[in-house]
Amino acid sequence: MVMHDARIDALARQLVRYSTSLKKGEKVLIDLYDVPDSIGLALVREARAKGALPFLKIHQSRLTREMLKGAEDAQYAIIAKHLLAEMKDMDAYIAVRGGYNIAENSDVPADRMRLAMKHMRPVLDHRVKKTKWCVLRWPSSSMAQQAGMSTEAFENFYFDVCLLDYKALVPSMNALKKLMDQTERVEIKGPGTDLRFSIKGMNSIVCGGNYNIPDGEVFSAPVRDSVEGHISYNAPTIYQGIPFDSIRLEFPKERSLRQRLVEKRLL
Repeated sequence: MVMHDARIDALARQLVRYSTSLKKGEKVLIDLYDVPDSIGLALVREARAKGALPFLKIHQSRLTREMLKGAEDAQYAIIAKHLLAEMKDMDAYIAVRGGYNIAENSDVPADRMRLAMKHMRPVLDHRVKKTKWCVLRWPSSSMAQQAGMSTEAFENFYFDVCLLDYKALVPSMNALKKLMDQTERVEIKGPGTDLRFSIKGMNSIVCGGNYNIPDGEVFSAPVRDSVEGHISYNAPTIYQGIPFDSIRLEFPKERSLRQRLVEKRLL
């Protein structure tokens, strides 16, 4: 990527002035994972322009992988303790996550990953609940390969969607929220999918570029025991370095509590 790109400055302005709405004197942790210096520089400068106080963390995926491969309980308890103390000092959090190899963590033992994530959970929970935050990916050649696009074409696509006027979408999203909040029953049908559930009483949330970029969703969740049917995912994905494809989830019809107690001979 060209080091000086006006779109990077525009993205930094969007993240600082809209997504996190930084104010004078607020402290913001800028968390960077395998990204070019240009986005870090733009974010630091934009935060200062708003009178905020930027704090910077830099990560490299190969070093993170090496730490995770040998993760120990006592070690990550201390790491999490310090990260949580740092997060508690922040008013806002902006993370830009890149990656030269989307499968970098594919050979991290599952038990080591679970151990580390167990200790990191309180840090994540505090960040989500107590700070203004926005998290986004950074375009890379590996992401372009996943999309079947050239690097340049994917970068153009990335900035087109990341620099949308999200504020202008909010009125329409609020209208969708109103409809969802009045809805009781949802049915989703498509190739390999026939899913039914209730969202009665479940609050829907408008996401207009305040927490993730790209954005533009209004989300909710099913009533826990109301899901019935099956759903298939036709797009591959990577989670913690592990590829997943052709995932199909089945939800059998939920039996009543009385039925379950009878089956267990408790009633």
